[in-house]
Amino acid sequence: MDKKRLQFDFTQEAIDELDHLKEKTGLPTRAELIRHALRFFQWAYDETANHKATLLLEKNDRLREVIFPFWAAGRTETTASEIDEGSKQTKSDEAAYFKAQSAG
Repeated sequence: MDKKRLQFDFTQEAIDELDHLKEKTGLPTRAELIRHALRFFQWAYDETANHKATLLLEKNDRLREVIFPFWAAGRTETTASEIDEGSKQTKSDEAAYFKAQSAG
């Protein structure tokens, strides 16, 4: 695979956060942390591509809606009733999926 070099400007606070996450995750370099973050971001975006939120099943079996408002810019507009109707089915489907995953 061909590699290309990129350079980013970060505030000291952002660098401190990168270093803190690097230590917590045990990743060897900042570059590796950013590669993992990019993969995670792509996965999360793909998993929630039709919605601005998804459900998260916590260890205590409580469902919590996770909102990604910063993804709204690249999405098409949807009416409130379309979101409401879609989210009713989605929440039911996702709740069943997450319960099945946690049971297995």
